[in-house]
Amino acid sequence: MFKEQIAAYCKALKLSHNLVENSDKIEAENHEEYLLKLLRLEVEHREESRKNRFLENAGFYNTQDI
Repeated sequence: MFKEQIAAYCKALKLSHNLVENSDKIEAENHEEYLLKLLRLEVEHREESRKNRFLENAGFYNTQDI
């Protein structure tokens, strides 16, 4: 039930579904630590996605393409 609500709020705030997936995986001693870890994972995910998108748009050859 909570997961569906979290997903709905993430969609309304235009946040990644990755946040929902990571919300169960994080262990923390307090709310602030939990939020920090969750946000850190989201930033890392976005940076990785952005890098991959730029590489794809740049048209560099992939070893799989050859």
